Amino acid sequence: MPSAHYTVGEDFPLQFAWRLPEGDYIRAVFRAHILDTVPEADKYIVRLLELQAGRQEDEDGQLRPREQFSREYWSMVGDLVGTKITIAYEADDGRALHMRLATLTGEHNFFSRYEDAEVIAQGIMAAARRRKQEEEE
Repeated sequence: MPSAHYTVGEDFPLQFAWRLPEGDYIRAVFRAHILDTVPEADKYIVRLLELQAGRQEDEDGQLRPREQFSREYWSMVGDLVGTKITIAYEADDGRALHMRLATLTGEHNFFSRYEDAEVIAQGIMAAARRRKQEEEE
């Protein structure tokens, strides 16, 4: 059974890797701040506070010079700063989590679903308050 190596309020490096369509790989390390844990699911709730490091490699693992980095995809990586996500305890070991490119482009909601759930929950709560108010009138 996985266990958390960090507690609420602590930070740890969280690394993601994506394979680009032309074969390159992007590796990005974020400082993840633990907001809460979900022990029943063996997960942290974290906010990606800053992009600490990153590199782009060709398909053979050779580092690309910074001027050859994909501006389009690195912009998407930068946009992840500030995102709140849930992540398995195993992610705290520093190894890269290999992600589908769709998570970076937003086609898959991995980096937005936590906020989406919060927005949906706020809407449900607002509707319940309105119904209660109407019933009281």
